[in-house]
Amino acid sequence: MRFIHAADLHLGMIPDAQHPWGRERANALFYSAEKIVDLVLQENVDALFLMGQIFHLPPLQKDLEYLHKLFQKIPFCHVFLFCKKTEENYFLRNFSFSENVHVFTEEQSKFYLPEPEMEILAMQEKDFSFSSAESFSLEHGDAIPILLWNERRAEEFLSLEKAQNSENAIAAKESPLASLPFSYIALGGESKRSVFANGKAAFPGSPEPLSAENTGEHGVYLGSIHPITKRLESLSFFPISTLQYISLYLQLDPSVGQEALKQGLLKKIEERGKQNIYKIRISGKRDPETKVDPSLFPKELRIVECLDETLPQYDFYALYKEHQQDILGFFIRSYLKKDLEDLSSMEKQSLFYGVSALLEGGKS
Repeated sequence: MRFIHAADLHLGMIPDAQHPWGRERANALFYSAEKIVDLVLQENVDALFLMGQIFHLPPLQKDLEYLHKLFQKIPFCHVFLFCKKTEENYFLRNFSFSENVHVFTEEQSKFYLPEPEMEILAMQEKDFSFSSAESFSLEHGDAIPILLWNERRAEEFLSLEKAQNSENAIAAKESPLASLPFSYIALGGESKRSVFANGKAAFPGSPEPLSAENTGEHGVYLGSIHPITKRLESLSFFPISTLQYISLYLQLDPSVGQEALKQGLLKKIEERGKQNIYKIRISGKRDPETKVDPSLFPKELRIVECLDETLPQYDFYALYKEHQQDILGFFIRSYLKKDLEDLSSMEKQSLFYGVSALLEGGKS
């Protein structure tokens, strides 16, 4: 039995809404749903597990009709998704999908599918009863047991396993989820992907990054379960995102001028792709004439954050001689009672930032 596990599409969300590319990012989320369906067609999978938050806000009729048209392209594939019984989900609860689409509305449901033969325990409980999953038993002996768990509390078991692994490399065998009687555990509600519980449980993360914190590749998992042994034979990550959020780090020294800094940044961005979105951090010591400001970046670049952690390399003794009778000179003298080398890192930072502020204030 072959499957695709996707999650947290957040259709209708506008990532980076305050930036010019916000609408493009919103469209990319809808396009990710189309790419998932295209992958179903390409790989000819039996099941599509859509976990987590499919829509960012409760869907309207037109949103559901969009999904319906997509799912009609894959009548051979069984699609599984969740819907909570709330008034705001009225349209989703009452929408008529094709026969191959199965929507779980209860907090806990059992579902049998004769072809491919699967028994599914679907859970979206706020207060998860672990005993319900532990006591699960097949009513059809030849079926493949699958757990679909659609609550963020599943993250607790991931955190527990990480803690165990930090203490003992063999502790993964003790993961609570690893002992559950399922061939595969499909999880949702986490924007970053991870595989744990001896490789049989996964958060696929969102197929498109949703914020600057979601760095790295994004996509879906493609898996295969042997119908006889009921063991997970393979689970591979398939990237489908149109872009990535990338963190860039530059270390400056006083020899790097304004133009060299600009060209260095442009080169790094061109190497990684101008379509991506960047978080930039610049540290080190710089020439006081070298400024880290928005003018460094052409408008077409996608920069969500630029942290300037640099310290200007001033000639404090020359500045003191020039400003002996004003507040800048008094400020510098309060620090130069000691040699510069004897100042603590905190004192040096205070001196650098104070001089910068006084010089900039004098210019204004």
